[in-house]
Amino acid sequence: MTVTVHVLFPGSLAAASATACLTDEELARAARFRFSKDAARWIECRASLRMILSNALQLPPCEVPLLLTEFGKPRLAPPHDGLHFNLSHCVGRAVVALSIDGPMGIDLESLERAPDLLECAATFCHPLEINDLPADANARATALLRIWTAKEAVLKALGTGLSHPPESVRIIFQQEGGSAISEPALEGLDQQRLHELEHPGLAGYRAILSAPQAVKAIRIIEGI
Repeated sequence: MTVTVHVLFPGSLAAASATACLTDEELARAARFRFSKDAARWIECRASLRMILSNALQLPPCEVPLLLTEFGKPRLAPPHDGLHFNLSHCVGRAVVALSIDGPMGIDLESLERAPDLLECAATFCHPLEINDLPADANARATALLRIWTAKEAVLKALGTGLSHPPESVRIIFQQEGGSAISEPALEGLDQQRLHELEHPGLAGYRAILSAPQAVKAIRIIEGI
């Protein structure tokens, strides 16, 4: 029961190689971005995802059959839907998680974002989480980023994303992994376990994986 996490470094894939991996629909979507730098980052992340999935499925990247759920989460069409994956990216880094053991969610955030969360804790924190936050501003910001990253991962694993109110979910961090509970109960939440990822390629970032309880090992590799 293993999850493989690919750590990606945006800018390492040539633009021509990236666009060759995408469908016409994806290229049209990229063209609608307001800023070219955002379009370029999306193209490279999408192409990298397709290349990783193509290696796993033994298909050309542009033929990997990607679909979207009702909440916008990408998934594979049958008969390839036994392979689960999730992508997260921010400035300077991206991560892709793969597993055959059930739905997962992964979130990646720059540590530099932590201070920005100090003024909006009530918008995503459960009341009991707020009560447990440290008073010191730096420690509080670090704790908030940890909570935010974990909630993104959990809700992505469940397929709802932030369409489910994040403040209704409570994250409990434990020495080995972590868990989440919700009020009212959110179906499937008790089947997920949180893993805080550590790797030299993730220095300067917070990365948390939400994976099925059955997962016992996580393999982190750099690149596609």
